[in-house]
Amino acid sequence: MKKEISPKSKILRKMIIGIAVYCGAYLVSTIMLLSFSGFLKYGNTMIGTVASLIAGFAAFLTITSDEKSLLFYNPNAVFIKNPYYILFVILTAYCLTVVLNFLFSLIPWEMLGDKYVVQDNEAFYSIPLSFRLIAFVIIGPFSEEVLFRGVIFSRFRKIIPLWAAAIGCALFFGLYHGNLMQGLYAFIMGFIICLIMDYGGSFIYAFLFHVIANLISNLCAEYDNINNVVYSKPGIIISGAYLVVAIIISYVFRHKLTKKDKEC
Repeated sequence: MKKEISPKSKILRKMIIGIAVYCGAYLVSTIMLLSFSGFLKYGNTMIGTVASLIAGFAAFLTITSDEKSLLFYNPNAVFIKNPYYILFVILTAYCLTVVLNFLFSLIPWEMLGDKYVVQDNEAFYSIPLSFRLIAFVIIGPFSEEVLFRGVIFSRFRKIIPLWAAAIGCALFFGLYHGNLMQGLYAFIMGFIICLIMDYGGSFIYAFLFHVIANLISNLCAEYDNINNVVYSKPGIIISGAYLVVAIIISYVFRHKLTKKDKEC
């Protein structure tokens, strides 16, 4: 007798297939684009950007229509009917980016002495801002969110508790970034993005959060006047204070809504 596959196994299999499709599409696209590297502006960055876009679309196709419906609108989400949630997402993305970048700037990463500990900022920021905005503020977040929140987190969420699903997805997200500094940063961001998406009930919030975070980092790196305002003492203190208040309000509001639902 043929053994039936359990629902959890089916979900995990879908997740593995989604990851495999993403990786396969990225690899094949990269190999094909390398043949035209001499004709492409910005070399490897352009190749990586196009390959990630193709991989993101390929992975998105592995998500079933039923899963897509819940991915973009989950009626059971805690804050699904809150009209102010989008403002909350934008402010949280901004403040968390400011606080994390400030805290990470205090860590002497270079003392670890490994070239894989930090990214090559000189090479990264030598690329024109206009292209970085397309590559790292739009295409990058779309591709990564499809893989990590659309394929991985949404499947994890069906079979394990929220906190475990968020941590598991965040670990994958951190490893994906390839070095210690970015990996740790991505782990923290990835965990919060999972919560943002789950509480809001839509993939759009995860994508928006990622876009805002990358936009702030790129604009501050490009323009000293913006950087000086964002990372001024008042700016850092206000951002930190907002995060504390946001955590408290989110917990209280979520607890009240959950309690109300249980009483109904």
